[in-house]
Amino acid sequence: MFNNQQIMDLPKHSDISFKPLADKALLHTQLNWLAFYIPLIGVLIAVCYFNETFANNAQTYLLIGVPILVVISMLYNMLGIKLQGVAVRSHDIAFKKGIIWQQVTILPLARVQHIEIHRGPIERKLDLASLKLFSAGGVSADLQISGLTHDDCKNIRQFVQSYRQENTCPELEFADE
Repeated sequence: MFNNQQIMDLPKHSDISFKPLADKALLHTQLNWLAFYIPLIGVLIAVCYFNETFANNAQTYLLIGVPILVVISMLYNMLGIKLQGVAVRSHDIAFKKGIIWQQVTILPLARVQHIEIHRGPIERKLDLASLKLFSAGGVSADLQISGLTHDDCKNIRQFVQSYRQENTCPELEFADE
């Protein structure tokens, strides 16, 4: 007989204790943004150098607007990194992010098919890594966490692999007739 009882006391995801990202995660994010802004500023300087009319019309806006844009994005990154966190629990992994639109993603460990650890050149220099967790049927990562130490990524990967091995059903053996 099928019985579907209503649950009155739901668990609260606000009770999850999130661990902040690595100390160098903010530096990594800021360096990535600078890698975007430096070429952008170089292009604007080149355009102003070769197009005097544009330079005369846009000089005030560029001299005020670009530094303000850089400062606002750096402050936004600082707050965004500070609000991110990860929690590895006995049966799932949770990740929170967001300033304006806050998001908490919880991925059950039983659903994880495989894990990838990515390290770009800046991440390698700072001993950081990004962790991508994939579940069944997905082409892209179901959960991507950047700003973890490389050791944390390896430890999480090992924990998930151990979980999968412990909770995998043994192969059914057929008796010989």
